[in-house]
Amino acid sequence: MTWIRKPGRAPVLRASEKALLHLLRLRGASSKAELARLSNMSAQGVSIIVERLLDLELVRKGEKKRGRVGQPSTPILLNPEGAVSVGVFVEQERAQIVVADFQGEIRVERTVDYKSAYDHSTPRRIYDAALDLPDAVGEALWKRRVGIGVAANESLLEFFCHGASNKVSGKAEPSLASRLETQFDVPAYCLNDIRAACIAELAIGSRHTNKSTLYFNLGEALGTGIILEGRLIGPEDQLSSALHSLPMPEREDALVGDYACLALLRRGIEGRGLDFDAQLGVDFADARDVFEMWQADAVKALAVAIRAASATIAVDRALVASRLRKRALGGFIKELRYVMESGADSRIRLPDVSTETVSPRPRARGTAMMPFFKLFGAPEAGLVAAPESRDVA
Repeated sequence: MTWIRKPGRAPVLRASEKALLHLLRLRGASSKAELARLSNMSAQGVSIIVERLLDLELVRKGEKKRGRVGQPSTPILLNPEGAVSVGVFVEQERAQIVVADFQGEIRVERTVDYKSAYDHSTPRRIYDAALDLPDAVGEALWKRRVGIGVAANESLLEFFCHGASNKVSGKAEPSLASRLETQFDVPAYCLNDIRAACIAELAIGSRHTNKSTLYFNLGEALGTGIILEGRLIGPEDQLSSALHSLPMPEREDALVGDYACLALLRRGIEGRGLDFDAQLGVDFADARDVFEMWQADAVKALAVAIRAASATIAVDRALVASRLRKRALGGFIKELRYVMESGADSRIRLPDVSTETVSPRPRARGTAMMPFFKLFGAPEAGLVAAPESRDVA
């Protein structure tokens, strides 16, 4: 039997079907026997579920693998053309729009530059740039669209997801998220930018692993998230951890996030009468002493957060992302490793430290993955369970 999918409608899945899709997303190609073992389901139950997912074209069969003993096994893997989703990641002066396939790869991308995200014309410019996505993707694949993700930092999220008043008329206008939802006839989901980056690591960067991860974004403020054994902690409208709010030892009323942020570095650079963005582009060559002083404090702050988290949960890795250029960020991570190792406590297993693993456009891709997790993710995966769908299988 072949299940008919209406254009622009996600099929309604049972919890067991979502669980297998989630396993395939995290672990990659797996045989039915492996899926049965990992999911604690019966071999017969897994076989029935896989057949339905094949009918829905959400998964496909790989090439048979022949072993030394027994029948050859056929791996099952996600079908990249099983579904597509739109991701809109909004920053202060730029928006990234992507269409991602079911494996998280970018099929189409657009960039919109503007002077200010809060300008009344900005949501309209982003909306207009998204209008040609159906033609760019192609009719056959666009019919498999299932949702839209919109991500921004907390200060911008309200503006782009809940709308704003028109400066001329004073009337409330629909938000970018609601306008795209209406235009493309699929549900829209809003989330903060740090969560989007964590979803990218979970769905793409952590693929084929089950690593527990601490995520740190050295932005104007410090953003933090936790992926625990393949689960993203917390609801999507909040940061998934409060590690940035940990107190700094021996520094009265100071928090980790007060030191591990670019806002502090910006104040130091501009206090010298220098342009921050220009210095960012040359690795702070004209204010190296300011950068090194900031780095020493920021490294100590992140070390506090990593040690505190590692004393509570088993963490495999800590990922650090930032606007810092590759060379400067590499030096920062090297210094962080040194500080952590020099103050290591044998009773605490510390994680490996590196940069984020998803490239390019991790936040835009993570934003596009949000509808997949909402509609096809396992309820026990640590994300909010999928809402009741308007769609039929």
